[in-house]
Amino acid sequence: CFFPPGTYGYQNKGKIALRIAFIAETKLAIVLTVLLEKLQKDEQSRVDIYCALEKVLQQDTQGLERRLLEKIITLASNHMRETQEATNELKVAASNTLVTLARCYFNDVMCELLYRLELPEEFIFLTLGNLSSAYALECIPFVGMILNIMISMLELVKDSRMRQAFCGG
Repeated sequence: CFFPPGTYGYQNKGKIALRIAFIAETKLAIVLTVLLEKLQKDEQSRVDIYCALEKVLQQDTQGLERRLLEKIITLASNHMRETQEATNELKVAASNTLVTLARCYFNDVMCELLYRLELPEEFIFLTLGNLSSAYALECIPFVGMILNIMISMLELVKDSRMRQAFCGG
């Protein structure tokens, strides 16, 4: 059914569309909040929760609340860098979540990684490599800064696994 502009039906459809968009954003925020709470509390299921979070983030998340965005980035970054407590599977899941989030929030994710690049950490390098593969054009402004930081830490990279991750970054 077509309503010409200016008629009641056309305006009503616009209001309905706005309401639907608002509800979708609200539901997205609720889903993300629940997943983040579960990530903090349920240590046994973190990998599965990250997989669910990654699926949710594959949707259009352009209007994500700043507080939720920062919480996702911080949590994933922390889990990715944990040493003894976290399994590699958890670190990969957290890294993948950051790469997926970078689709809409590339600069935020890259700034977090650059901030954490002070010490050589395998999954920071792996995530940087994945970001450069997935978002090559967006990485260009950061290349000089990343290379300067990485060159200064080259002597700290001793074992073969770390060297491989370093080269991938």
